[in-house]
Amino acid sequence: MSETSGTGSRELQKIDIIPFLRDLLNSFKRLWIVVLALTVGAAALFYYNVSVNYTPVYVAEATVSVEVINGSATTNRNTAEQMGQIFPYLMSSGVLSDVVAADMGVKSVPGTVTGTHISGTNLLTIRASSGKAETAYELLQSVLRNYPDVALYVVGQTELTVIDDSGVPKDTGRTAVIRGSVRRGAIIGLALGLLIVIVRALLYRTVHNEEELRSILNVPALGTLPAVRKRVRRKDDRNEINILYDAGRGEYIEAMRMIRARIERNLKDSKVLMITSSVSGEGKSTVAANVAVSMAQREKKVLLIDCDLRSPSQGRIFNLKDEYPGLVSVLRKGSTLSGALAHIKHDSITGALDILPGAGRSSEKVEALGSGEMKELLGSLRNQYDIVILDTPPSAVLVDAMMLLRHVDAVAYVVMAEYALRRYIFGGVEELVNGGANIIGCILNGGRTKSSARGYYSYRSSYRYGSYGYSKYGYSRYGYAKSGSSSGKEKK
Repeated sequence: MSETSGTGSRELQKIDIIPFLRDLLNSFKRLWIVVLALTVGAAALFYYNVSVNYTPVYVAEATVSVEVINGSATTNRNTAEQMGQIFPYLMSSGVLSDVVAADMGVKSVPGTVTGTHISGTNLLTIRASSGKAETAYELLQSVLRNYPDVALYVVGQTELTVIDDSGVPKDTGRTAVIRGSVRRGAIIGLALGLLIVIVRALLYRTVHNEEELRSILNVPALGTLPAVRKRVRRKDDRNEINILYDAGRGEYIEAMRMIRARIERNLKDSKVLMITSSVSGEGKSTVAANVAVSMAQREKKVLLIDCDLRSPSQGRIFNLKDEYPGLVSVLRKGSTLSGALAHIKHDSITGALDILPGAGRSSEKVEALGSGEMKELLGSLRNQYDIVILDTPPSAVLVDAMMLLRHVDAVAYVVMAEYALRRYIFGGVEELVNGGANIIGCILNGGRTKSSARGYYSYRSSYRYGSYGYSKYGYSRYGYAKSGSSSGKEKK
């Protein structure tokens, strides 16, 4: 794993285009409402700003022909072009603007005036703009009257003949201005939203398939469990799949059998297997339950212990109705082992399947997992069962799994596809390896297969990591925290 520490960090820096596009799509699916809100919000903001602050501008326009006295057509075209070129200079220098202002009886020109030459002709287009329609038109007429006299000493004696006159302007262009402003706002909001999506995709990179899983971890892949459709209605209280009762999940059951066979091959003579994950919500408890069932269906005597004291779930997965004292009670001699076990009976079980369920949430008692009593208990269980499976809390955010590590022979690591961040996956495995764990492989949960690629459910949630009742990223692995509201003893 020392090699993995270096190579894994480098792998995290790589951005392969296909996985990144998948992360980008997932990021957009989670944030599309944000993108929409930013787009609509920015458009509305720009609309409000323009509506409140818009100042109407009226534009009066006239197209005129330029004719030089006793001049030819060519002379007229050249003169018109020259008049178009010198127009801005005459206005800015005050030569024309002073004359126009005096003609209108005002101190300064009440607006702006532009003049442009229509290429290849002897035509000029002159536009006058002002905040009042009548003023804009009067300004245009004054320019038309005075421009030939002002330009006399530059181009000679000319006459301007009006060909097209807009008259007193009526349309201020307010609708077009507002439309354009709303469009700009929407584009800016959309761009900002997409930028957030891209940044999130870069920061929240997940794992999509076994190949990617192997690329960031130096551990073998035990197999992929397909995503399964969620049942809208069911007779029991379970939300998780359990192959003991969900016989119709053919693809899932076959995948589980393959994973069970690989686990058995890797375990060899080992008996205590820990099943954990990086963060909450990856389905490691469901995987642990189904591995136990699959082994019990192979004539093995199996014990499944719910070691997740903070959020026990095996009782719910097996739909147990009775109350059980739990692991801590057994360790502290509050109850006997036989009195704490649930014996699962089913026609498909050819061996034996016992479960030591949890008994309500309790984070204050997690130190019991690393105690001598736990070691003694597992020592005796090795002689009673072919395989003992420990369902533990996530290793990347909680210390519990590390405390149990000293008592187990092997670890199987569950990773939910498109869920846990890569840095948490790598961090969780690194913690276990640094603690001396024998990781026999990783199980990709909720992966896509040919038959499950269209419309599926796989226990994903929006990066809650929150079934332990705390912050977005769960507990610190270096300390204990009091649990959230306790539900008392879990009903089994």
